[in-house]
Amino acid sequence: MNLKIIEKTEDKIVIEFVGEGHTILNLLRTELLADERVEIATYDTKFPIMDNPVFRLKTKDADPVVVLREATVRIIGQCDEFSSQYAEAVR
Repeated sequence: MNLKIIEKTEDKIVIEFVGEGHTILNLLRTELLADERVEIATYDTKFPIMDNPVFRLKTKDADPVVVLREATVRIIGQCDEFSSQYAEAVR
């Protein structure tokens, strides 16, 4: 995954996700919106097939990089839990 930080302030970050689609960005957006420190978590693509999506995160009194990192850790934990439960179920 290749990311390009377009803008970064103390409460906002704008990131271009090169070559990514809705699957990962929708998961990330959903996880971030569950965090009370998040004011806005959204993404858009100008032309879905050809453009790279741009993700926008605005936080309340929190570093957006830290909030984003914590959200990714939670997502990884959910994936690990699912993988473990799936492996147990198919035994």
